[in-house]
Order: sequence, then structure tokens, then C-alpha cells
Amino acid sequence: MFSLKLLPVLALFISSKTVTPPAKWTIEKSSTITVTGKSNVNEFNCQVPGYYQTDTIFVSQLSSGKDVRLSGDLEVDVFKFDCHSKMITKDLRKTLKADQYPKLKIRFLTLERLPDGQFTAQCIKGMVEVELAGERKVLQIPYVFINNGKTGYLLNGTKIFNFSDFKLSPPRKLAGIVQVKDEFLVDFKLKVNIVP
Repeated sequence: MFSLKLLPVLALFISSKTVTPPAKWTIEKSSTITVTGKSNVNEFNCQVPGYYQTDTIFVSQLSSGKDVRLSGDLEVDVFKFDCHSKMITKDLRKTLKADQYPKLKIRFLTLERLPDGQFTAQCIKGMVEVELAGERKVLQIPYVFINNGKTGYLLNGTKIFNFSDFKLSPPRKLAGIVQVKDEFLVDFKLKVNIVP
């Protein structure tokens, strides 16, 4: 006689058979992240010119070819941002509460599908969780995967954020005369290597 107590175990066994073994993607140190913002006076760019570490993302997929699951995250040192102006760099770090929250975290969650190695470039959407200044937000990111041969991809992602999304106020200078707009663009270019 079949016991209802065995259902969770059976479900685990079936699900484990339908998922491919996790693949590994490593994020290389040559990856970059750029933040672009605007004020009522001009535009500014702040960059992390190199990632300074190698992280790993684990990729698994159901045998049906859907539900690509990602596990892994990037930790970006907020103090590494360089806005090419001491005043703007200092203001950005203060706005992002770098002393209290020194890391910007991007946690990869899912992809709508895996990139196809037959194409040079492909647009694929994915979900990430962004943690900034102690606040977390789950967002959809449009990626462009550029094929880098059999070794991996150049992964380019762009997303418009608002400071207010993370309960932050845009920096202001000169008694509010120079005002930074709430909206800013994050552009990351990640060199992804496939680990056999």
C-alpha cells in the first residue's frame, strides 16, 4: 500500500531527475560596472573599472528546456566607484551609505532561456535581486549575450533605477541649486567563462 508520507520524498526524487547538473559560469576580473546619472546641470558617469575578484554562478535547467535557474551573486565594493570628480564620488558614496553598507549585491535568480551558441548575439531577459544600502528589490533585467567562442560570453545588462527604489535621496549640492535626478542607469559588462 502506498503511504502518503512518501510523497515529499517521491517529489524530490522526480524533480532531481528532471534538472540537468549545474553548469558553472565564472565572472572574470575584467568585468566593469558603470552608473550614469543626470543633474539639472550636466551628466556624470561613475565606474568600477574592474571587478577585482572572480565569482561563480551556477546554472541549472529543467529537461523541458524551460525554467533556467541561477545561483550566485556579484558583490561590488561601493568604494571602488570612481566618478572622475572627488566631489561627485564623495557624494555618491554618501548617498549610497557606503560606510554602513559597503557592498552593492546583484544576486542572479533566473533566465527565460539559455543562450544558444549558434548565434553571435542574443537578447535574453532574467530576474535578479539587487541589494543596495540595506534595501532589496527583485527586478527583470534585459541582457545581451555576445558569443565569445566556446569559452563563454560577454554579458551586457542595462537597467534604469531610481534612488527612491532603495529609499535613498539623490545627492544635492550648493544649497539645492545643483540637483541630481532620481533616475540613474546601471550598465554592467561581465566577461563570463563557461567552466567544463
